[in-house]
Amino acid sequence: MQDEPHILDAALREVIGGQTPPDLIAATLARAGAGATQASPQPKAAAGADQAPIPLRRPWLRWSLAAAASVALGALVFWQAAVVSNPDEDSDAQMARQAGADLGDVRKGPEDNAGGQFDNGSGGVADNTPSAGLPGKSEPGQQPPHDRPVGRVKMGLRGVESSPELPRGEQYKNHGTNAFIDTEDDRLSTFALDVDTGSYSKARSWLQEGKLPPEEAVRAEEFVNYFKYDYPQYFDDAPFSLTLDGAPSRYGQNLKNCYLLRVGIKAREIAPSERKPATLTFVIDVSGSMEGETRLELVKKSLALLLDELREGDRVGIALFGSRGMEYLSHRDVSARAEILEAISGLKTGGATNIEEGLKIGYEMAGREFVAGRINRVILCSDGAANVGAIGPKALLETVAEQRRKGITLSSVGFGMGDYNDHLLEQLGDRGDGHYAYVDSLQEARSVFVSNLNATLQVVARDVKMQLEFDPAVVRSWRLIGYENRDVSDKDFRNDAVDGGEVGAGHSVTALYEIKLADGVSGRIANVTVRYRHDEREEFREVSGAAFTGQLAPSWELASQDLRLAANVAEFAEILRGSFWARGASLHAVLEDLQKLNRSDEQVRELIELVKKAGELK
Repeated sequence: MQDEPHILDAALREVIGGQTPPDLIAATLARAGAGATQASPQPKAAAGADQAPIPLRRPWLRWSLAAAASVALGALVFWQAAVVSNPDEDSDAQMARQAGADLGDVRKGPEDNAGGQFDNGSGGVADNTPSAGLPGKSEPGQQPPHDRPVGRVKMGLRGVESSPELPRGEQYKNHGTNAFIDTEDDRLSTFALDVDTGSYSKARSWLQEGKLPPEEAVRAEEFVNYFKYDYPQYFDDAPFSLTLDGAPSRYGQNLKNCYLLRVGIKAREIAPSERKPATLTFVIDVSGSMEGETRLELVKKSLALLLDELREGDRVGIALFGSRGMEYLSHRDVSARAEILEAISGLKTGGATNIEEGLKIGYEMAGREFVAGRINRVILCSDGAANVGAIGPKALLETVAEQRRKGITLSSVGFGMGDYNDHLLEQLGDRGDGHYAYVDSLQEARSVFVSNLNATLQVVARDVKMQLEFDPAVVRSWRLIGYENRDVSDKDFRNDAVDGGEVGAGHSVTALYEIKLADGVSGRIANVTVRYRHDEREEFREVSGAAFTGQLAPSWELASQDLRLAANVAEFAEILRGSFWARGASLHAVLEDLQKLNRSDEQVRELIELVKKAGELK
């Protein structure tokens, strides 16, 4: 009898996978029949491999299992029909539930991604966790399924043919797309703030090469946060200000009573002369995969730009890694610029990619130089294509988290196309209390290492989390655009052991919500609370505000220029990543509204060209 549960488990998995009744019954009987002809049990197949036929010595069992499978399938069909026929349910929630097999895991926070989930190198994800792919099954420490009743819709709903084939070695993580949540089921939205921008600049490189970016490479919040917004600055005792506004939504499904709500944070600016002195340890990838003008040569030029922005008292050291790691240049004051530049110019490529050993040596160097009250930062420059040492994310992330607790933070800066691990670099930057950026040109290097240097180096608020509590009397349903991999359980909002995001000096952070209002109501939409730890003190503080229907612009055309820009950027990202909620959306509509904006800055001009290019490629 020990083999019978395996057959039943296979049958149920086939039901959940959406096979039609003839396929299901035929497959189940085939397994049973094939097994009946064998004399002895076959060994279990490895996880993820096709299962060997399982022997059955009882002919009646095959018919029992087929009947059980049919009953299970019938229950699934009945459940789907009941949901679709429910006239009281929000139409967007119906669409999400009708997606069936396209529903992703319910709430899984950023810490849960550290172990078990690894990109398979082709854009998909091989998940080694026991409950992978089974909606509604919660892991220890996670919120129960009712906390996110709809779950996440997986990306790729446009069809497999619409997603480009990844170059060899390109690795991304599919985090899914947040769905609409009924406020009657859950009125709280909680997540860690994120100031990463790597997804936008990486997607830009794809488009400029004449290819659509992989859907998995597009993270909507990183698109939105790449752009600068003119948020008002009023600080009092807090290190940042909070702005709330909104307008009738121009994008999305079923736009009746649908609005876009924007929550913006603007951190206090700090003059370069007031920045803390910095001890920077560069960990540079010199493996063979870093050969080329957009890889190691661009790293050299980027660091030369950075050296020009540092001031006397800042210290710089360099660790290298190829097949092995090594200490290349011990720390010295930036006044020795000529010596540092000479060392950088002499870098050559060769060997495999041992990120683990490179980071180990870099952290040892940073530890020797550690001084409380300074900026103690490791900056990883790599394509992330680890193939020697601990190449899975779990061990690397544990090391980074341990060093972060000691006061040594990490930022990751990605270089190169092909043989590139976006998922690993993004996780390293997030776990290291730094950030993740992607540099594809000297212009982007100036943005990261010159224009935004203070924001890159000096953090003004740590472990920043945001929580919105929607009023069910006013808001019927809501959806957070992006931040899927920065989700935090509602119960952990004030659990200070759970990591949040970091906000640097002068950073602006934007979160966008689609909300559906009840008919004919007015009043408070939501309370907003931001919890953070001051950079130099251990106590946590909170900043709060409220959004009201009176803050919503009467029409899209009367909304602020910044809100319209953020909305268009978000819609661009939603279309590129094949979001379930952008079905039937038009890049032409995005382009049309962008061209109407009274914005003449270089970032917006570049965005317009990228939207045009994406339209041509689609």
